[in-house]
Amino acid sequence: MSIVGLCYFAVCGGPIGSEYIISAGGPLIGFIFLLLFPFIFGIPIAYVTAELSTTFPQDGGYTVWVLNAFGPFWGFQCGYWAWISGVIDNAIYPALAVATFTDVYGSINSPVAEYFIKAGIALALALPNLLGIRIVGRGMAVMSIFVMIPFTVLFIWGVIRASDWGVVGEVRRSDVVYDENGDFVSMSGSINIDWSLLINTLFWNFNGAVGMSVFGGEVINPGKTYPRALMISVLLLALTYLAPLFGATVFNSPHWTTWEEGSFPSIAEEIGGSFLSNWVVLATFCSNAGMYIAELFCDSFQILGMAECGLAPAFLKARNKRFSTPHNAVYASLVIILVLVKFEFDEILGMTNALSAFYQLLILVAYIKLRFSHPDTERPFKVPGNITVLIIALLIPTGLLVYIAVDVFFSLVPALLVVGVTLAGLLYARWQKFTRAQFRQLATTTES
Repeated sequence: MSIVGLCYFAVCGGPIGSEYIISAGGPLIGFIFLLLFPFIFGIPIAYVTAELSTTFPQDGGYTVWVLNAFGPFWGFQCGYWAWISGVIDNAIYPALAVATFTDVYGSINSPVAEYFIKAGIALALALPNLLGIRIVGRGMAVMSIFVMIPFTVLFIWGVIRASDWGVVGEVRRSDVVYDENGDFVSMSGSINIDWSLLINTLFWNFNGAVGMSVFGGEVINPGKTYPRALMISVLLLALTYLAPLFGATVFNSPHWTTWEEGSFPSIAEEIGGSFLSNWVVLATFCSNAGMYIAELFCDSFQILGMAECGLAPAFLKARNKRFSTPHNAVYASLVIILVLVKFEFDEILGMTNALSAFYQLLILVAYIKLRFSHPDTERPFKVPGNITVLIIALLIPTGLLVYIAVDVFFSLVPALLVVGVTLAGLLYARWQKFTRAQFRQLATTTES
């Protein structure tokens, strides 16, 4: 349950942010892709994560996998891309919490005051990460139940009060007319699906399960724990998005074409009044808190694993004597988060997604490589099938990751940021002159 709770919040933490799945292309397209995405992306990635996490059950996760497959240079790149992506993504959650509050209760007039509120939230939510995986994981499991209760009510109430079941078959058109209040009037013209927004939103909402590998050294009996927990998590994630979006769609007020990130409180207001709306707002705060805590937890154990492999500064592998938590890694991540909390989500979505795609593409290539280079290594859980079957099964996830990685370069600022961050990592690794000795030392530890 600890891993399920951590995975749930590391990936989604509730349906907040999934509204574009419907509004980007219409309910018909959105629900089709929502049903398909767990099978063409979520489950394949979960199976790869389960096999490699049990083959190399060490803190550091995918950094260790790539290090074993391609050596320290690419091991560092994988961990670096993932850490930067995770920390930047984590900086968004305090901003989302403040944005939800101001949308409902009024704006904060002082930018300085707003920054310190965000920074205070970031600092307060970092504290649970100093208490260990058991405490954090159990807390996440309990919080996930609390977050889903109001959205379950929204789903049931929305279905009971459904006004137009035919809306489920609608597709977004090019000409959408709204009145002076911004309410939907009519829709006509050719089919107009925003594929970039749809796929990026789906990816962001299902991305993160691979991060459960970074605390592999803390998991008891990983051969049984990881596969079961990851499968439960992927199915729970799909249900988390599907049920509330379906209830909101068939109720259809406000109209699905008007939905954007953070629309669920407005939808709840229409369905159940201020009581349900306030309940959803509270659940949103808990969701943001849970995602922040879970992501910081994964980021910290990841950089700890890199330090233990010699790919990051040695001070980052220090652990708290009582809870065995990587406190220096938490502090290092927190410093960057405090610098970045002023950014808005939409400014860096493409950047975080692209960096995530980079390192996950590297993981998939490493997975195939390790089947060749480490055929005799014990695998407590092994995905069935030979190399040819595995390559075919991973074609669709690979294609989606390539699309995400390339899509960022159609926007100037995110493209420049991605190029700058990538070059910095390449230059740092070249400057450090990582050697094969690090790889041999790790391989000995792993296979002993």
